[in-house]
Amino acid sequence: MNINYLITSICFGNKYIPLIEKWQEKINKNCNMNPDILIINNLNIKKIINDLNLNILNLNHYAWWDIIRLKKNLKLIEIYNKPIVHIDMDIIIVKDIKNIINLPYDIIISKEIGEDNAYPQEYSKKLGFGICSGFYSLKPESQYFMNNILKKMEESNNYSDQYNIMKYLAENNNKEIIYEKIILDNKEYTNIIINIDNIKICVLDFNIIIRDPIINNNQFGNHINIDNVGGTNNFLKYFNEDLEKLPLTCRCGKTHLNDFNVCIHVNER
Repeated sequence: MNINYLITSICFGNKYIPLIEKWQEKINKNCNMNPDILIINNLNIKKIINDLNLNILNLNHYAWWDIIRLKKNLKLIEIYNKPIVHIDMDIIIVKDIKNIINLPYDIIISKEIGEDNAYPQEYSKKLGFGICSGFYSLKPESQYFMNNILKKMEESNNYSDQYNIMKYLAENNNKEIIYEKIILDNKEYTNIIINIDNIKICVLDFNIIIRDPIINNNQFGNHINIDNVGGTNNFLKYFNEDLEKLPLTCRCGKTHLNDFNVCIHVNER
């Protein structure tokens, strides 16, 4: 089978390393693909930074890992000249994503929870929605745009790709935003299409890659905040057990609104 795109992820920290095997098994099974995983630890971080020519990277800035993963993915586009699909380690892919990646857009990205209260609120208030960079596809035509975003990330005190893309979209007056209905796997969805800088960005319907899901609703992926389900051991249950029998998840999106208090919704449905 000829795969016309590559999947990547990034993994560091004790919360995520135990997920690698099951996460990879899901993608192997559902997408017939062996993803490329960049594992970062204290022993190899300096080499990774040097290999990616990121010597200005400040590890004290929030989301420094976003710069590493974006730089790596842009480098892979240069090498292979095909779409690169980044999937965070806390996203469980439950169906083949090829029809999503084949949509005719230069950047395809999942939608954040919270609508016009999504992180970062100062920009989702202007746009009416937020993006989530836990799942994105970059096609070769996106290189100029994303290299521009990478530069803005490197120059900012907030390295988050999500923050900097949202900031750029909200502050750019030369854009067109339209809502487009599509059919995927016999289900209708409404994506948000942004025409900007001679490229097209598709923000996927929230129900395609669902943030902190409660029920099975024909979604392609479940993006589950590990802290909202009580930690890594609870998260691991989502790979093999019925989603609707796991009253662990939270839909309030608290951590995306910078509220890190214990969520009252855990263990409720």
